[in-house]
Amino acid sequence: MEGYLRGYYGYKNFGDELLFFGVVKRLYTKYPLTKLFVEVGNTWRMEDWVRENYQWLLTEQQLKTIKFVNAKQHKYKFITHLINFIGFWKYKKTFKFFGWWEVLSDERPFPHDGRNIPLLFNYSVQKKQFILLGGIGKYRRSWTEMLYRYLLPKAEKIAVRDRDSLAIAKKFNPENTILYQDFAQEIIENSKHKAPTSKQKYIMININKQSVNKENVQRIVDFCIHYPDHKKIFFPCDMKDDKLCFQTIKKYLSDLEMYDRTKHPLTESLSLFYYADGGIWARLHFLLPLKLYEKPIVAIPYADKINKLIIKR
Repeated sequence: MEGYLRGYYGYKNFGDELLFFGVVKRLYTKYPLTKLFVEVGNTWRMEDWVRENYQWLLTEQQLKTIKFVNAKQHKYKFITHLINFIGFWKYKKTFKFFGWWEVLSDERPFPHDGRNIPLLFNYSVQKKQFILLGGIGKYRRSWTEMLYRYLLPKAEKIAVRDRDSLAIAKKFNPENTILYQDFAQEIIENSKHKAPTSKQKYIMININKQSVNKENVQRIVDFCIHYPDHKKIFFPCDMKDDKLCFQTIKKYLSDLEMYDRTKHPLTESLSLFYYADGGIWARLHFLLPLKLYEKPIVAIPYADKINKLIIKR
């Protein structure tokens, strides 16, 4: 069986990189895959990153069957989309796996809300040759409900990561919807942790551009007051947006340090969470390791997924 995995991989996002390994491990466990094409934002970077980290996550044989496909297969992205839409795409008949975090959600604008799935992959949708993986957001708009009514009943299977998503998906496809977990959870829980070289205690901080405001900056400052003797480490999830947020927070915390996770293997980054004394975060896949490792956390719930997987959990 050949499969095509489409999510949001290869854009230097820590959460998506955790999800990549979690999703791929799940697919190889459940399906007899002889080849898995993975759509990514940067093929050479993902090839290098996966090769560096695969040893404790995938077998060498599984690694050989993965082929990374550039999301922008043509220099003009709209031409790639047009080719997909009219049906001349080379992966048209390959079984599709759609998902990573919130696979359908109207919290995000088009095309990241899920409306591009029936537009670009109509053949797979009509043939019911696809599976949805991840979260299903609440539908707040009429067009979102229309998308759910059209797409969800056609899915061969829907594997969701929380009970809110389960209730929504079961409304439209009760027979083929299952509750699994966040696909990063197995990776986080089974990581082999390397002890830190320094004995200095530390806390971890993150915030994204959607959450940077006066109130949340003050929450971070107040959190740090409780750890006067701790090093303060800013852990960027998105290596573009969050690095800009670091400059904002550093104005208020002069001793704040940046952790450049691109220079460390995945096991070392997860070890940083494991030995931390706590953290304050906005992004889900920074809060999730701390929560699973039973560390004190303060969540900044900028999106539904934080409430579903961290606060309600």
